[in-house]
Amino acid sequence: MIKSAFFWLLFSCLVYLPSVYAIEIKHVQARKGSLLDQYAIELINFLINVSGEKASFIPISDVGSQTRRQLMMKQGSFDVDWFAATPQVETIVVPIRYPILRGLLGHRIFITNKETSAFLNSDIPFNDLKKLNVVQGQGWGDVLILESGGFTHINTLADFNALFKMIESNRSSLFPRSIIEPYGELADRCNLDEKYVCTDKNLMIDDKLLLIYKLPMFIFVSPKRQDLINLFNSAFENHYDEFLIFFNNHPLIKDTLKKLKNRSIYQIKTNELLSHETINIPDRYWMDTFSSKH
Repeated sequence: MIKSAFFWLLFSCLVYLPSVYAIEIKHVQARKGSLLDQYAIELINFLINVSGEKASFIPISDVGSQTRRQLMMKQGSFDVDWFAATPQVETIVVPIRYPILRGLLGHRIFITNKETSAFLNSDIPFNDLKKLNVVQGQGWGDVLILESGGFTHINTLADFNALFKMIESNRSSLFPRSIIEPYGELADRCNLDEKYVCTDKNLMIDDKLLLIYKLPMFIFVSPKRQDLINLFNSAFENHYDEFLIFFNNHPLIKDTLKKLKNRSIYQIKTNELLSHETINIPDRYWMDTFSSKH
């Protein structure tokens, strides 16, 4: 009888053993000063928790451009990343098709320099804005959107830090960033004053303009991790109201929404570069955006 009881106790432990251990998730480490990356990592942890699981996060050192990261994910070198949605990336790695910023990724403000800032004003014609030199990361989904919207001078670089150097040296005029991104990025790279101007570098955040286009950011998963694909889709589907509470109360989001105010709004009204599936994401998963004034 004692042996029988011991056997069933041991069997029960073995049956439930997987739930004791955390799910291992390899992801690219947060970029220097990136509050967005920190938000994404916190969100992934949140989705794991609401699913009743635990995760062991293993950060992977920076592996280069987004294109390289996507190919490495496809091969299974790491498991999870977060990108702007494009048809190309959606064919390489698996999208969890819920916009994790509810559209805020497509609300763009500009990292610029003092020379360009003197030229910018709240009434600048959109066509004049489009003529300025713009810099973006290699493989970013924004590049084709900006080109289709009429921006005529766009440089791309694989090295993220080099993008800031292009602006600081005035070799480019504008570095469009999601409203969420530039404040932490510059604060980590210079002495940023209360007006978001670097006091020790030729960098600053424009406070006059806002460019809007439809662009979601998704969590993407390696096709070799079907367990995570199922988990994240199920977490959003079954706990979306809880996600909304997480989103609306996250300090980064609350602070970001304040920074959208009192800006002249420009809009690229259509983004035909999104996949059919992404274009047809139901409205409830997007924030209400702004009407175009220009």
